[in-house]
Amino acid sequence: MNKISYGYASATSGALIWGMAPLYYHLLNEFPLMEVVAQRAFWSCVLFMVVFIIQNRLLELRLALNSFKNISLFIICSALIGTNWLLFIFALNYGQLMQSALGYYIFPLLTAAMGYYFLGERLDKLTKIALLFALAAVLLKGTSLSNFPWIAISMATTFALYAIIRKQLPVKSDTGTLIETIMLAPIAVIYFAWQAQNGAVLFFGADLMGLMLAVFCGLFTITPLYLFHNGNKMLPLAISGLIFYLNPTSQLIISIMLGEPFSFIDISVFVLIWAGLLTQFSPMFFKSL
Repeated sequence: MNKISYGYASATSGALIWGMAPLYYHLLNEFPLMEVVAQRAFWSCVLFMVVFIIQNRLLELRLALNSFKNISLFIICSALIGTNWLLFIFALNYGQLMQSALGYYIFPLLTAAMGYYFLGERLDKLTKIALLFALAAVLLKGTSLSNFPWIAISMATTFALYAIIRKQLPVKSDTGTLIETIMLAPIAVIYFAWQAQNGAVLFFGADLMGLMLAVFCGLFTITPLYLFHNGNKMLPLAISGLIFYLNPTSQLIISIMLGEPFSFIDISVFVLIWAGLLTQFSPMFFKSL
């Protein structure tokens, strides 16, 4: 398998695992929301740490945290990605996975807008048109005040801010992710201690099956992240960006399979989002062929 084929395989499998993860987390609906998020942060940290120890890369952590500015930015990134994980599990538990999918569709367009306003990056005419499509989609979804897409907007905003801030940190993607999980892990441990003090059973029942479920929370976090970033290194940005949309598209299909309502307004919203995405990405896609 050559480098480009490996890039396609990595990016595609990463996006698909990411998109199919809701089916796994749906199995954990009976457990408290915070416990699922805590297990996800804790086991992501443990598994990533094992990988870094095996690869003898722990020095990268010290180099990445060599200034107060970097430490501060990583703390903010940790808070943002932790909030994003919490919103995702909340959406799944309360039958709002479709809003999660909408948030991930909006995310790259919102990132482009934030890059323009905060980093001074160029915003071409096609991207401006794409942003107008996204704005129209959010406004259309918000026509029903009882169903305003606050989860989608919150997920898109936290992930876009996370991406913008992470761009300021000159570290490898997996090194940065490990640092973030290290910063989130103490919060998870405090939560576990609070659970134990109140007589709750840890690790989804504390038996072998419960422990395996907890470990897979970490695997379903770090595996797609590693695969997708690996693919990004080998593919043109336009192609890897389009492959990313296998994630929210899978979430959209799963949300319908789980019985979430999919009205004419919802169809119109996603048509507007796809129109915006095609407007932004199709010229870059054809240029890269």
